[in-house]
Amino acid sequence: MAAASSRLRVLGGLAAMAFVVHGGNHVRRGAPYDLLWVCNVAPILLAAGCFLARPDLVAIAALWLAFGTPVWLLDIATGSGLILTTFLPHVLCPVVAVLAVREMGLARRAWLKATGALLALVALTRALTPPETNVNLSRRVWAGWEAMFPRYDMFLAVVAAAAALTFFALDRALAAWLGPARRGAVERRPRSR
Repeated sequence: MAAASSRLRVLGGLAAMAFVVHGGNHVRRGAPYDLLWVCNVAPILLAAGCFLARPDLVAIAALWLAFGTPVWLLDIATGSGLILTTFLPHVLCPVVAVLAVREMGLARRAWLKATGALLALVALTRALTPPETNVNLSRRVWAGWEAMFPRYDMFLAVVAAAAALTFFALDRALAAWLGPARRGAVERRPRSR
């Protein structure tokens, strides 16, 4: 138990460092609203999940990063600028998240929790960030996709459905990889006698 706790503290420390360094860079650049992008919130959830031994927080972070990192890569491929510290949440933190899930097990219904938390984050982002920033695509269709999605509500529904389906598939894949002994770590209860 002590070794597992020690490993979780190291993983939590790495995730916290990723959040502080990358987040500090956003603040330094004068873009504190960028701290609310899903892949920038995930490291702090991951750190909290590791420090508090909460598999549900770790699972949410892992699923968010698994969905958000390919979106980040697509953004870079279509001409977005690259911030050097962005490799911390998009490369380091997915590895940390997988190691933490392996250490703690997978929370039951992780995909559903990740979907609900994502929708809540999009609503929070819409309320707290300037409209022109479109953080978490909370205001308008992603630039260049307007022809496919003439209405924002259609776009949001497709993105939310794609996220939920991705979370579900990854939840099942992680559960299969971990095996029956490590599934549903949050919901396990001691047997009554």
